[in-house]
Amino acid sequence: MDFITAKEAATLWGVSQRRVAILCAEERINGAQLVGNMWLIPKTSYKPNDARSVRFQPKSPAVVKPFLKWAGGKAQALGSIRMKYPAGLEKKIYKYAEPFVGGGAVLFDILSNYSMSEIYISDINRELMLAYLTIRDNVNELITCLKSFEDTYLPADEQERKDFYYCSRARFNDLKLSKSDSPELSALLILLNRTCFNGLYRVNSRGEFNVPQGTYKNPCICDEDNLYAVSRKLQDVQIICGDYTESREFIDENTFVYFDPPYRPLTATSRFTAYTQDGFGDKEQIELARFIDEISECGAYAVASNSDPRNADQNDSFFDDLYAKHHIFRISAARNINSAGNGRGRINELLIASNERSFHMRDFNKWLKKFKASISDYSYYVDFDKVHKNVDAIRIELNILNSLIGSKSIEDDFERVVLKYPETLKCVPTLLAVRGREIYAINSEGEFTYNFRNANYNIEQYKIFMQKTGLFDLMENHILSNLVDYVTGVETGLDSNGRKNRGGHLMENLVESYLCKAGLIKDETYFKEMSIGDIEARWGIDLSVLSNQGKTVKRFDFVVKTANEVFSIETNFYTGGGSKLNETAGSYKNIAVEAKGIKDFEFMWLTDGRGWTSARNNLEETFDVLTHLYCIDDLENGVLGRVFL
Repeated sequence: MDFITAKEAATLWGVSQRRVAILCAEERINGAQLVGNMWLIPKTSYKPNDARSVRFQPKSPAVVKPFLKWAGGKAQALGSIRMKYPAGLEKKIYKYAEPFVGGGAVLFDILSNYSMSEIYISDINRELMLAYLTIRDNVNELITCLKSFEDTYLPADEQERKDFYYCSRARFNDLKLSKSDSPELSALLILLNRTCFNGLYRVNSRGEFNVPQGTYKNPCICDEDNLYAVSRKLQDVQIICGDYTESREFIDENTFVYFDPPYRPLTATSRFTAYTQDGFGDKEQIELARFIDEISECGAYAVASNSDPRNADQNDSFFDDLYAKHHIFRISAARNINSAGNGRGRINELLIASNERSFHMRDFNKWLKKFKASISDYSYYVDFDKVHKNVDAIRIELNILNSLIGSKSIEDDFERVVLKYPETLKCVPTLLAVRGREIYAINSEGEFTYNFRNANYNIEQYKIFMQKTGLFDLMENHILSNLVDYVTGVETGLDSNGRKNRGGHLMENLVESYLCKAGLIKDETYFKEMSIGDIEARWGIDLSVLSNQGKTVKRFDFVVKTANEVFSIETNFYTGGGSKLNETAGSYKNIAVEAKGIKDFEFMWLTDGRGWTSARNNLEETFDVLTHLYCIDDLENGVLGRVFL
């Protein structure tokens, strides 16, 4: 099945890209898939009827979203965080843990797009974790409470809303301090979250929620569809109220762990870290870093978010020093928690990641800059053996035609030569740098297709051809002196057109050398030119989704068999641009999407060449969805050994 992007669908249907994304999320486009941070849509899909006048209610949404508007939530940074997901997620890395779960933007992205064997979430905020438990185990009663709140709050005027908010806040604090575990407490948490200032959760020294009312005109208090969907997704999730260190028993070398702790404040006035009365200061940040060190050394794959102190002080290297043994990335993020508009805007945040080799951490622009201008060896430019072979095939006829050079009666002499040696006609296409036996021409006198192997016109018509193409002038006026030498030059020029094919073989040869360097053995652990049918027959893997149920014949350049998986590999190198590059990137993007659900099978694409600069957008789309997309620089740095061995 061929796919297009949401951007392409938006252009095709005349709607915004955001609208297409909403239609996909609402499951109104059959077959749409969320891969990474991008929707892919079957090429045969039609634009759904616009039903925005009636609120659409999905029956079973595949994509779930956070049920709380959480301050510091990671929805906006999700694209950057996804780039740090480990390679082999859900296959080799089949456990997920998220201490400091908060609003759970990353959690719900994992739940929506990956089938993990085990998931563990925790937070020290008792009321927050109780809400997760209530949604999982008692969602119907929760929705009943929320509908009642919504029916009271939304129709009310400004003063009535204010009174209801502060009464609800007081009721919440009473239940909170009495350690209630009733669904009402969770419903009140969601109500306050949807109607308070900026979705902030903050408590005072007595542990009381003290965030003032917000100014939302039409807040969504009861998102019934999403709550049901979240409830289904949480059924097999371990939900723990406790410190992040309690996750240690769950975490092992098969676990991806994401940490989103309270951020270190940038200034003395930005201390919104007290989501519990205990706070989270530098001492706690240092202890967390040591914990991340410990689990990373044991093989777990960890990613952590935090503030970037250098936004306020360029010399503040607190986190750079603390996470010196890890990989620190600075990403742009929006700062929204400030009552004054001038206190908001774009700032940098940190993403700290362990074990670089296991993560898709590459920056596309930096990666593309490593592409090479050429991989030409000495035989790339001209295949002189082929040139001489082609010249020798018509050398006798060319020497006969040499008699026409300098002729004062070129037409009569041409006629005598052709009538006596008709096989000399076969040289004419080569004199015009044309491969083949026929040449087409049209003018006001008509259209003609000249055959130079079996003459299909009289000699007079062939004289017209020679005159109008300039060949008579070329020979009659001594513009050339020897047709054998001339054709050698023509064949050399024609052979240069074969560089594109030779470039492809050069890339294949280069890749094969790196496969051997990685310790793979031909016809034992790696194979050349294998079809989908060959792979299915040899290893019993169902690849029907790639072959359109057997209707399409697909052959891969290489296939590698590891202990646990089969990798199919395509290779190419492009020195110049053209539509072919866009077609190639689109085709391999489709294979990447289709291969995602095939057990024990991976698709790898090895490409390079400056020609990609003209098709960078299509290449980047494939880069975003294909884990194993590498260039020659990656090969030089041993990527094949790391992936296969």
